[in-house]
Amino acid sequence: MAINTESPSAALDRPAPDSVSVAPLESDVVRSVRNAVKLGLSLLGTWAVALGVRIFVPRYLGPATFGTFQFADAFTTTIFVLTGLGVDTYVRKEVATRPQHASDFFGGTLLLRVLLSAVVMLVAVISLIAVGKSSEVIRLVIVLGAAQLLTNVNFTYAALLHAVGEVDGLAVISVVTKLAWGAGIVVSLLFGGGVMSVAVTMLASEALRSLGLAVLARRHLALRMVVNVGASVAVIVASLPYYVAALAQTVYARIDVSIMSFLTSDIEVGWYGAAGTLAFVSLVLSPLIGWVLLPLTSRAAARSEEELMFVGRRAMEAILGAAFPITLLLALGADLIVPMVFGAPYAPATGSLRILAPTFVLTYAAMVAASMLIRLERGWAVTWVSIVGMFVSATLNLWLVPRCWAAFGRGGAGIGAATTLIITELLTTATMLWLLGRRMVDRRLTTVVLKTLAVCLTVAGLDRLLAAFGLWRLVGDAFLYGVLVVATGAVDVPGTVSFIREALVRRRVAEGRVP
Repeated sequence: MAINTESPSAALDRPAPDSVSVAPLESDVVRSVRNAVKLGLSLLGTWAVALGVRIFVPRYLGPATFGTFQFADAFTTTIFVLTGLGVDTYVRKEVATRPQHASDFFGGTLLLRVLLSAVVMLVAVISLIAVGKSSEVIRLVIVLGAAQLLTNVNFTYAALLHAVGEVDGLAVISVVTKLAWGAGIVVSLLFGGGVMSVAVTMLASEALRSLGLAVLARRHLALRMVVNVGASVAVIVASLPYYVAALAQTVYARIDVSIMSFLTSDIEVGWYGAAGTLAFVSLVLSPLIGWVLLPLTSRAAARSEEELMFVGRRAMEAILGAAFPITLLLALGADLIVPMVFGAPYAPATGSLRILAPTFVLTYAAMVAASMLIRLERGWAVTWVSIVGMFVSATLNLWLVPRCWAAFGRGGAGIGAATTLIITELLTTATMLWLLGRRMVDRRLTTVVLKTLAVCLTVAGLDRLLAAFGLWRLVGDAFLYGVLVVATGAVDVPGTVSFIREALVRRRVAEGRVP
């Protein structure tokens, strides 16, 4: 996705290390591309449904009630990360090369999750009662907590299927259950179900998804539900760095809503939640990083570190190339998009969205960098970076949220929370890329980022000149961005297409389908 002194095809033609054939890399790339397309199509369908519902719910509930739901959702997501145990990352890392290992630990870790969930929920309810939260909030937390338990289990089922590359059934189940989720929420709200019906529908859809994924896991991995204490303990210990990292990452990503709920008001939380819903568009590609990249890098790392770093650099370029235009247009068009999507009552969310949108370019870079560090057996490095980020996030939120609320008025609390997020993401991303060094951040990747940033600044300047044209100015922004990234070489479209085409041809030759 950039001016390249070496074409993608030439990169494939480079002599591989003596003990490694280039054919396995090409085979894995082709398989991963195919799986990425399947999962991407599924993701597009589920994302479209989720986005529609995420827009409908705030409009229907209004900022204050939506703020209450946002708190309950963020609170349960944060506390239930304690039940994740870090096994999903372990699964994608290890089961990709030894599928039969899944039955050794799945039953034991599932039992532990259920027990932990019961303890977490009991402590949460007692704590919420002690701080004076309403009975409505407590009921929402209980139902959403049950849904979160199933969500975590479903993540592990999905990780197992991703690891072995069996994603067809997973894609179908994801679309079907998301459609059921969306339809259930809309219908229940229209028939007067209120905010509680949203939580109940989420629980029902996750239960339906669990049933389908359990069948697929049994079919493709011969998954057995047994409790092997020794193997489960060993996996939990091996997953500890991923567990602590996930805990820290979730806390610093979600603690802003909880802090805002206690320090400001539900309506401020609702405005910030609306901005987060639109910024969610920027993260549409994020699941593919875990679903496809980690299993791919696991197999590449098993052959050589050279292949691993090659895959990582190309993945970083591709993901950033897709993320930059989405985040840029969201940031530039925030003043138009927020009232158009949610209505005038949500206009104070504009400032938050302008700051949140570009943050997720850093989030993508951090996700890829974390995957690479994990594959280099530096999982604890990711963990410590995440822990530092968690404390920075909590401290800055406590300091910035009330001050920005006082300084900017309506929507100011969200500006403080969004500013905290971008500072934290910048810190964690820069640290992980520094740990990877020049093996990952080479001249080519640096050139890509610098050229893309220059294009973004140019487009932002044009956007100010076209302010009088309203929504049409975004069309001009998009056109100019596309022209400039191709003209400057910030996106190497021919090179990427050539890389995929040649890998496909070589795969057919290897399988004897081409004379």
